[in-house]
Amino acid sequence: MMYRKLTEGFGLLIVLGMLASPSIAMEDEVKGLMLIIEQRLDDPGARQQAMQAGRNRALLCSYCHGNDGNSVKPDVPNLASQNPVYLLDQIGKFARGERKNFVMNSLAKDFSLDDKVNLAIYYASQAVKARPQAEGLAARGQRLYTQRCISCHGEQGHGTAEYARLASQRPEYLRLTLERFRSYGRGEQHAGEGVRRSPIMEPIASHLSDEDIEVLAAYLAGLE
Repeated sequence: MMYRKLTEGFGLLIVLGMLASPSIAMEDEVKGLMLIIEQRLDDPGARQQAMQAGRNRALLCSYCHGNDGNSVKPDVPNLASQNPVYLLDQIGKFARGERKNFVMNSLAKDFSLDDKVNLAIYYASQAVKARPQAEGLAARGQRLYTQRCISCHGEQGHGTAEYARLASQRPEYLRLTLERFRSYGRGEQHAGEGVRRSPIMEPIASHLSDEDIEVLAAYLAGLE
């Protein structure tokens, strides 16, 4: 059942033409790609092969994202348990230069469609590791999250095909990302190589204080 849901998300992403060139959005090609994905996810043997291929390809990513998608660097996101459609969308943005990071831009351009699908299947299947919550900070973060974030990212922070899973994310990465959204939302000059833009997040983050960002990160990092 889980894999059928993932397949529906893959189909949505392919229809939107986020995985490759615009020609991929042609109806017949979309149906063909969806069939390939369905076969990988629904057939135990094909799924196992996709998992193994994704695991092998993930070796390129392990220096930052860890062997199982649990990041080993504080400013790098966890990929484990992330929605696969969301992951593929972000890979596409790196490949197109909409998100900027020297390493990710280079890797994403070299990934084939098979690589993207297999990586997404692999990372989506890995368990993400939550962190202990500081009770005081987490309680305040929960109130703020319920007020401003829950409608997109979900009650438990598990996200959707369009919105990232935030539960169990690295707190340092959450802080950095929210600060970047805030800077752009306030029209401030942004320093550093990481470019992260969102017409939805920027106006929301523009109203967050440093304390707001701190308590949100503390709360989300401890969600399972």
